[in-house]
Amino acid sequence: MDILQLSWFVAPTVALVEQQRDVIATQMPVSVGLVSGASGSHQWKGPALWRTILDTHRVMVTTPQVLLDALRHGYVNLGADISLLIFDEVHHAGKNHPYNAIMKEFYHILPPRVPSAANENQVQPMVLGLTASPIFGGNPDQAFRYVPFQRFQHLRKPIHRA
Repeated sequence: MDILQLSWFVAPTVALVEQQRDVIATQMPVSVGLVSGASGSHQWKGPALWRTILDTHRVMVTTPQVLLDALRHGYVNLGADISLLIFDEVHHAGKNHPYNAIMKEFYHILPPRVPSAANENQVQPMVLGLTASPIFGGNPDQAFRYVPFQRFQHLRKPIHRA
């Protein structure tokens, strides 16, 4: 099943989406697609357009609102279409951020990805949250208050390695 699924990289700004797409495309020999608000909304509305995107690319890079809208409209199925979901700048994921909505509305309702679920049609994609700034104002409790990844809620301090 994973062979047909995509890796989906989500970045909070159009500039970061473009930057990440360029880096991924130069480093990986696969088709990398990009959709953002700057793409023009007519380019990413409709099931036929999304089916083409899903069938053409192995990696997609979008803003979080684009992915959230595609999920809400049923153009993309988180459990069936995506095997790896990467959130860039995850420290920006406040209470009402689209990152949180993706996790709450679509991720947590799926069965976990475990070896016994290998043949399931829909399972939670693997998730990677990236940040260089996990602590706001030096307060770890506040920084992790709205982290959408429930299994990582136990984190309270960053790990610094020299």
